[in-house]
Formats: sequence, C-alpha cells, structure tokens
Amino acid sequence: MAGRFLTTHTGSLARPPDLTAMLLARAERKPVERRAFDDACRRAVADVVRKQCAVGLDVINDGEQSKTGFVQYMRERLAGLDGEPAPRGLSLEAREFPEAPRGYATQTPCTGPLSWRNFGEVERDIENLKAAAVDAAGRKPFMTAVSPGSFVNAHPDRYYGSRDKYLAAVIEIMRREYEAIAAAGFMLQIDSPDLAQRSYNFPDLELQEWLKIVAQYVDALNEAIRIIPKEQVRVHVCWGAGEAPHNHDTELKDIVHLLLNLRVSALSFVAANGRHEHEWRIWEDVGVPPDMTIIPGVLDSTTNIVEHPETVAERLLRFCSVVNCDQIMAGVDCGFGTTIKSTPKVIPSVAWAKLQSLVAGAALASARIWGRSDAASGSCASLADRHRFHSST
Repeated sequence: MAGRFLTTHTGSLARPPDLTAMLLARAERKPVERRAFDDACRRAVADVVRKQCAVGLDVINDGEQSKTGFVQYMRERLAGLDGEPAPRGLSLEAREFPEAPRGYATQTPCTGPLSWRNFGEVERDIENLKAAAVDAAGRKPFMTAVSPGSFVNAHPDRYYGSRDKYLAAVIEIMRREYEAIAAAGFMLQIDSPDLAQRSYNFPDLELQEWLKIVAQYVDALNEAIRIIPKEQVRVHVCWGAGEAPHNHDTELKDIVHLLLNLRVSALSFVAANGRHEHEWRIWEDVGVPPDMTIIPGVLDSTTNIVEHPETVAERLLRFCSVVNCDQIMAGVDCGFGTTIKSTPKVIPSVAWAKLQSLVAGAALASARIWGRSDAASGSCASLADRHRFHSST
C-alpha cells in the first residue's frame, strides 16, 4: 500500500442513453450497426474513465460499458446459449415478501456446446480501456469478468448432462477471457456472487450441501486462473445488487473459510448495507493472509443516500481495528449498473457523488492512521476539472 487507503469500486457504472438503447437491442437479438456500437462504446469508456479520475479513484475500470450485465454479456458473445430465457425459481426472500423488489427474473439455458462466437468483443473491451487509461497517470486499471460458478447458475445446463462436465467446459471458455485481460496488464476482477447467494440460486438446499457446491466453484475458479499471477487477480463476492430484504443471506462467517481458499490477491465483499455491516468483526478471529488485501464495501450501492465522508472513514477504521491497515482498500458493496434491463437503484449523478464521498472518507481515515490527507495519487484530471465535475455529470 501507499501509506493511505486506496480506493476502487466494484465495476459497473451507468451507460449513456444511446449506448443503453443499443445494448438493449443487442440483448433482444435486433440488428445494431457495428461501427456505431463500437464508436459509442469507445466514447463511453473514455468518459467513464475520465470521471473516475475526476473523483480521485485509484483503481479504475471501463465501467462495463459494453456489457448488458455482469453475466448477461456472455449470451451476446458465445454460441451454445441460444435457448429461450425461462423464469427463475423464487428466492427465499421473494417467497416471504412477494411484493418486494426482485433480482433477475429469467435464466438462459445452455443448449449446445459452448464456444466463442466472437472473441473480438473481449479484445475491443481491452483496447478501449487501454486507450482511455493512457491519460490515467498513477491509476491501476482493472477489468471484470463473470466467474465460472455464476455462469453456471445463470445458464442452466441442457446439453452437457452433468455439473462436472458443464463446469469443465465453462472453465475452458472463461480461461481465455481471463488470460486475455491479464495479458493486457490489467487487474482481473472475477465477479462471483455464486459464492454467497444460496437463497437466490439454491433456496431449497441445506447450508452444508450448498457449501459443497461453493467449494466446487472455488476450485473451478482457481483452475481457470491457474497460470495468471495471483497478484493480478481479485474477486468480488456479494449477495446481489438489488434492494431486496436480504434477510435470508448466508452469513459471511459461514463462507469466509472457503473464500480464503481463492488464489487471488484481493477480496471484495459487501460491508456497508444493513444486513452485513456488522460482519467486520469476524476478521479479528479469521485473520487476513499476509499476501491478501481485503476490499470491504464502505458505500451501499442500493440507496440514493450519499454517505458522509465521516461515515466512510468510520467504516474503514473499524476494519483497521482488526486487520493490518496496509491490507485494506476502500470499495463499494456492488455495482451501480449491473444490468441494463433494470432501472438503476442509484441515480447515476448520485453514484458519482457517493464515489466522491468514498475518496474523501478514505482521505480522512488515512489522515488519522498515517497522517496523510491526500485523496488520490497521480493525476488524470486537473483541479479545475474536479471542481467542474458535478456540472458535467
């Protein structure tokens, strides 16, 4: 670490309206002019990188601008996912509170052998972030990709005939994307809600039986990244991005031992919302491996309340009381735009205000621990640009 708390976020950020319209059309298998789509993606990535720099984030990304969703994007890029979307089973929360907001309502089955229909989509994402990051001096870029377990959960098998065979095929598919991102020099973030979401994905499975599946998914992820240096990989684990009751969420203490088996250098997890904020205490007993950084969410990504910087600082300092401060990075509970098919829980302009508060709060906490108050290292926006930021969002 740099003698201060570095800052990052979870990945997805709001897309501009013109790009959103194109992504919706692509999701519905409607024709979209290739050049227009590529140009819109390039502009959107450049803009979202500029904004991340303007608020002072240290570890930045492309905002997942080209993707319909954190897992849904695979349907546009792979052959074998051509089945018709089918309704998902109800989570425990949806059964208990049928009037409450729900997450993704459908699953698209795997109905044939998986193969890349157009790996060029991944390569264009990489090139767009590379180009946008040229002016992001001092920032570390990361790029997200879905985990093998989340892929399997979102796309039920109708072809391979067994979980083991299907998971093996998914590992090979995802390995190519993971290695391409790492080869570009980016930090690879693997989005892995499959390691926490029992109520959503396996509502009728007993905890101990579900934990066996989690262990299998951890092994699958480790296999898929086996040749990538662990210093280049981080994992995000969450209980879903929706403003749901979450009263049936698995507790972190029940899965943390499995999460620490991940061959990664950083672990991002939910720590700001009302269901999981208390879980910082478990790290005093569990401990963090010396070669791992934890990235607790210190912003709630499901509410339009802009956290006070003092609240952000207090949340960081709680972790600092039980974990080596040098092993903590400030993050966000989940993404601000995980899928284009649902209305953002947080208004985009408010999301940027929350991220500004994240940076300010990390600076406050840094000053109290290290006597440093600088909010960000490097520079990809002038001070005047930062003052003008709100008027341009």
